[in-house]
Amino acid sequence: MSDGRGTAHAGGRPSDGSALGSAPAADHGPENLEDHGLRVALLGPLQVWRGSTAIDVSSNRLRTMLAALALSASNTVTVEQLAFALWPDDPPAHQRRSVQTYVSRLRRVLGPAAIRTVRGGYRLDADPDDVDVLRFHRLLARAAASRGTRAERERLEEALALWRGAPFGGLPSSTLCGPKAVRLVEQRLSAVERWIDLGLAEGRHNELVAEVQELALRHPLREPLWERLLLTLGRCGRQAEALAMYERLRHRLADDLGVDPSPELQRRHLSLLADEERPATSPTPCMLPVAVAGFAGRDDACERMDRLFDGDTRICVVSGTAGVGKTALVLHWAHRARAHFPDGQLYVDLRGFGPSAAATSSHDALPALLTAMGVPPQAIPAETRARAALYRTVLAGKRMLVVLDDARDAEQVRRLLPGDAGCAVVVTSRQGLSSLVASEGAALLTLDVLTREEARDLLARRLGRERIATDPAATDEIIELCARLPLALAIVAGRAVARPLSPMAALAADLRRVRDDLGVLATKDSLTDMRAVLARSYDALPPDAARLFRLLAVHPGPDVGEAALASLAGLHAPQVSELLDTLLDAHLVGETVPSRFSFHELLRTYARGLARAGDTSAHRRAVLRTIEHYLHTTYRAALLLDPAAQLIAPDAPAAKVRPEHLRDRGQAQAWFRAERVVLFRVIRLAMAEGLHPHVVRLALAVTVWCDLEGDEQGKTALEILALEAAGRSGDHAARGRRQLHESGQARHTGR
Repeated sequence: MSDGRGTAHAGGRPSDGSALGSAPAADHGPENLEDHGLRVALLGPLQVWRGSTAIDVSSNRLRTMLAALALSASNTVTVEQLAFALWPDDPPAHQRRSVQTYVSRLRRVLGPAAIRTVRGGYRLDADPDDVDVLRFHRLLARAAASRGTRAERERLEEALALWRGAPFGGLPSSTLCGPKAVRLVEQRLSAVERWIDLGLAEGRHNELVAEVQELALRHPLREPLWERLLLTLGRCGRQAEALAMYERLRHRLADDLGVDPSPELQRRHLSLLADEERPATSPTPCMLPVAVAGFAGRDDACERMDRLFDGDTRICVVSGTAGVGKTALVLHWAHRARAHFPDGQLYVDLRGFGPSAAATSSHDALPALLTAMGVPPQAIPAETRARAALYRTVLAGKRMLVVLDDARDAEQVRRLLPGDAGCAVVVTSRQGLSSLVASEGAALLTLDVLTREEARDLLARRLGRERIATDPAATDEIIELCARLPLALAIVAGRAVARPLSPMAALAADLRRVRDDLGVLATKDSLTDMRAVLARSYDALPPDAARLFRLLAVHPGPDVGEAALASLAGLHAPQVSELLDTLLDAHLVGETVPSRFSFHELLRTYARGLARAGDTSAHRRAVLRTIEHYLHTTYRAALLLDPAAQLIAPDAPAAKVRPEHLRDRGQAQAWFRAERVVLFRVIRLAMAEGLHPHVVRLALAVTVWCDLEGDEQGKTALEILALEAAGRSGDHAARGRRQLHESGQARHTGR
């Protein structure tokens, strides 16, 4: 084995490992004048600094003692261990006294506080990260934890840059320069080989070939390095040179050791003879579909994708609700980023939520991808695992973009992920694909509906800025009726293009029917028909989650808390929480603020249509549970605000109604603040359902909150609603009318 001379790799380029030749490496250099700690370099001739000052340790035994202490920096080294390092073959008769003598001498060189006397021995007062051997080990561990990412290569380069020559160079210690040094050199060579593999995976064979050749010649009997040399030369198209190198090694092994090359080297030799390592001449695949014309907005999302793939990210999942423009964004970004993927761009429509029931399996997707990369159809294996292995092999060493569009779940995607760090993958899905985030380290980019400005820009690009400027109010109404959803806006824009003489106000008037019927946004193409697009997300739900989605239409909105959902659905809170997770993952509801949920108006219209077409009696029971939830919770909250308030106590809650248990005035105030808009809508819902006594009771309770907030407008509206309900309910609300009258008098007298 060689002397272990270093090969550092700063910025991916080879050097002689001089980073520690005159100063500590990386962020531990002497240029940091504020740092006066001790630094020790052992990966080469021993060097030591305190701050920016180099310290000369001339005595061989003192140098050996310092090395032994530095290898256990911040940990105790026993007297016996130090004695063995200093006198491995002939220890002195009084080794403790002799060790003490050398410790005293070393303190005079390093400083009196540099070595501490502790129970059982001595301890060097140095940060382990300031000892290059210990830092080397830490960086290798961090690289292993980052396996398969750009960070792994960067950490390996940082670790290898610490080497300046043979470890413990010049120390006359067999304990250090023996097995310890051999083990360190082996670790360095293994790190170098992994670094070469990462470079080859990134397609940098032309950059690596000179260095790999130098390393192999420096280590003439290390077969793994020679195998990498043959592979690198082959990929550079230098087959003849690679074959000559193999013969050189074969003769060396036979003459020096009397053995043949390893089976791995022999297989590499055969592949060279078959010319299998020569770079493929197949055309660069460019499978991206055409980008969406008139694409608007999403600048922040595009910039985030740029940042993700400029960093360590290899996989990005773009998720969001149906029609939010996931594919449009990804194709727009992918076309813009083509130059970053010179080896090609692959695309497959997985049809996870397509019009047909059957999604595209990875087994069926792989042949098209392999064929695009030049694999003959007859060479594509029949078995899925073998296809996936061939796919990863063909992608190895390339810088390609893989777009996996409309994935149903993570399992559909996994076999289509390259194993190579040089490739990037973008997955679009209506699901969050959280398992890809957890197990594959994928980044998650969730798209919301467009901002009003982005929606206006989309219409302007499709219709022309002059047309939308003729009636800004109608344009804004169209944007809101479309819930700022890109697909809905595109449908309306398409109709407007087909009717160039129709004013924006007429388009808006026609679109108002969308509040009750999604048929307004119907098209002849099931890929763009709004009801069909939303149905494909709904149809993928399990039955319990589908039921909760339908029942959400019962709630008057604009948002709903988890406790109210439990009453609405007649379920316990843990059940509702689990179903909400399913709906959130499918992007059929959104969490507007923590623990409050809603969906955009087109989803509300769709859910309302499902509820109307379903079990009307179940729908009616959910309405009653919802109203009673707010009736009982409001009554409790009002009494917490004003225990003397004159309220009408409600009857016992109906079955499966679970009012919220507010404990104090602060919780009551927070609840009213969150539910104010909802409460006014619930009162109107109760009026529409003919539940007039409930209206009166709710109005009285909410009036307590309005009094506290000084909300005269809200209080007046409640009084009008309650008086109307009291009038309709006859004798049942006589008490309510009286209390409303007293409440009105109290308001005028400033109670």
